[in-house]
Amino acid sequence: MDKQRDILIERLEQKVKDRDHTIADVAKSSHIDEDRISALEATVKELKGSISGILDELLYQRSLIDEMPQKGTPDPKEEEEIDHTEYIIAENTPETYQGRGRKDDIIVV
Repeated sequence: MDKQRDILIERLEQKVKDRDHTIADVAKSSHIDEDRISALEATVKELKGSISGILDELLYQRSLIDEMPQKGTPDPKEEEEIDHTEYIIAENTPETYQGRGRKDDIIVV
C-alpha cells in the first residue's frame, strides 16, 4: 500500500508542478500580450490622428473647390452674349472642296 501511495503522491506532485509551470507561462505571456496591446493602442491612436488630419485637409480642399467658379456653367451675362453671337464653321480640308463651290464652305449658325 505504501508503494501505491508513494506513486500517487508523486503523480499529484507532478501535476502540481505542471500547473505551476502553466500558471507561470500564462503570467509571462500576459505581460507580452499587454505590451502588444499597448503597442497596438499607440498605433491606433497614431492612425486616428493621421486620418483626422487627412480628413481636415480633404474638407479644406473641398471648400476651395466649392469657392471656385464652375467652368461648365457660364455666368448669365456670358449666356446672353452667346445667344447673340454668330459662329462661322468652315472645313479646310481638300475633301471638302471636291464638287462644291466656295459659297458652300461657310455655314452660319
